Amino acid sequence: MSTPSFEIIVVGGGPAGVSCAYSLAKMGKKVVILDKKKQDQIGNKTCGDALDLESPMILHDALGLELPKGDEISDKVTKMTVKTDSVDITLRAPGYTVDRHIYGQRLLKECLDLGVELISDAPVRDVIIENNFVTGVKYRKDGEIKEVRANLIADCSGTLGAVRKHLPEGFSDGLYQTIPDHHIAATFREIVKLKEDHPYSEEIVLAYFPSIPPPGYLWFFTKGEKRLNIGTGWLKSENKLLEKPMKQIYREALDEYYKLGEDYEIEITGGGQIPIRPPYDCLTFNGGVIIGDAACQVDPTTAEGHGPALVCGYYAAKAMVKAIHDDNFTREKLWDYNIDVMAHYGRRNAISYVTLQFLREIEADGMDFILKRKVLTEDEVKSVYDGSDPDTGFFAVLLKVIRCFPKYGLLRSMYKLVSNVKKMGSIYDDYPNNPVDLPAWRLRRNELLGEAL
Repeated sequence: MSTPSFEIIVVGGGPAGVSCAYSLAKMGKKVVILDKKKQDQIGNKTCGDALDLESPMILHDALGLELPKGDEISDKVTKMTVKTDSVDITLRAPGYTVDRHIYGQRLLKECLDLGVELISDAPVRDVIIENNFVTGVKYRKDGEIKEVRANLIADCSGTLGAVRKHLPEGFSDGLYQTIPDHHIAATFREIVKLKEDHPYSEEIVLAYFPSIPPPGYLWFFTKGEKRLNIGTGWLKSENKLLEKPMKQIYREALDEYYKLGEDYEIEITGGGQIPIRPPYDCLTFNGGVIIGDAACQVDPTTAEGHGPALVCGYYAAKAMVKAIHDDNFTREKLWDYNIDVMAHYGRRNAISYVTLQFLREIEADGMDFILKRKVLTEDEVKSVYDGSDPDTGFFAVLLKVIRCFPKYGLLRSMYKLVSNVKKMGSIYDDYPNNPVDLPAWRLRRNELLGEAL
């Protein structure tokens, strides 16, 4: 086995990658980042640009990483509004909308200033496996295939999983090479400049309308005065069933608010893919970990993945430092990373996934009816979005029966949601402390969902 050049290779310089590399460097480790983009484009990504307040604060408190500042922040966010045709419900959601490119470039510079090395414009082409351990990667640079080796590899390369997709089938139970289309949201978004100011100051809006295929929505994220991030998305598997392309559906829905040319001009446009399922059951393998979108750590309902990527990069770094200290690079030794992620995001994102299935079933009209009749109260909507349990007491149930008349099919769907939220939360609270117990735990979860994740 060849002598490694680095202690850790981080594949991908997005938020998961720079968080992981920064954390490792602060802990004294020798790290290299590989990214397929040119250095000045690292951090530039098509997304909603929202970042919760808690996530960067965790890295600030643990490692001293400076919070978003100056022109990295497009606008402060204090609330999220869930909107249907006739009802608006506003939830507290402190955070920011950020300029992903500027913020990402600053985080990359923080890594380089700590001695992290960077190999840019270098897409990964394969992994190196020796004695059942991943020991390095092969990448293309300047027209040649090159190799770099390390004790551990962190795949932070996004939904496609540049390392993950090259792992042999069954290499690590609970970690899969590809994400199927029914667990991916296809998205399209634009940054627009309005001729008049918008009403969404310090706000992000998720608008569920019949014109958007369920469980998708039209989003409006403030980017400051007269600027918005507007987009839409839904299950990638639905695209082949639609008569119109996504961009046309988006434009027609947006015309109800703003018309291109008359009300706004487009500054930036683009599409992307986001995983929308709970985190992979196992995020570790012999020789490494997966983090961020590659690990399905995005919230399935709100599609917030920036914050989880930052935090999980730190969690992964802690586990990798312990593994290096003990000279043990097995997935079992790295298991603390799984436990940290599931404790923070497992329950929350699993409940969000159950909610997503509910929204797909009832569609936008059903959601409008439930909120308009207050079959789900504002407090109960908040409890579902934050992963806690709605009220199911006798009088609460009786009131819902009255309010739901005559659409009792919606009531059945809603109580299935409430029941599954409680059960799913309990299952993820019992995530196993070791890989031996993972198959039995997964069976419980899959039986509840009625599908194999």
